[in-house]
Amino acid sequence: MTDDAELRERTKRTARRLFSTLKGGTGFETWKRFDKGLARKLSMFFTGTLYSREVISQRERELCAVASLTVLHRPRELRAHIHAALNVGATRQEVAEVIFQQVTYGGMPVVVDAPEVYAEVLAERGEPFPEET
Repeated sequence: MTDDAELRERTKRTARRLFSTLKGGTGFETWKRFDKGLARKLSMFFTGTLYSREVISQRERELCAVASLTVLHRPRELRAHIHAALNVGATRQEVAEVIFQQVTYGGMPVVVDAPEVYAEVLAERGEPFPEET
């Protein structure tokens, strides 16, 4: 069993690795405004325990998140996980391909909206749009 100090440190380390480029923070900041203790527990579970597992690579985990959030049409979370995918080594082409593949599972509306979110992420990061490279 991991002690609290180690779990807190792993949570912080994983959050920095995944979301350091995300402007405006993650849902954690909003959660804290409602219940600081619960927010900490949720963050320690999701970021410190689940997201830090090494069964699959962080790159694979984030590409899975991009796919799922595209199909679920969750643009705010999709934005966060596109940042995370790029931060842990996914290429811009891989992120785009994962989004486009979701037309099979989520239909055309989600594949029309998700590239707009992706373009916003690239702009936030100061990276050129794929056709500009």
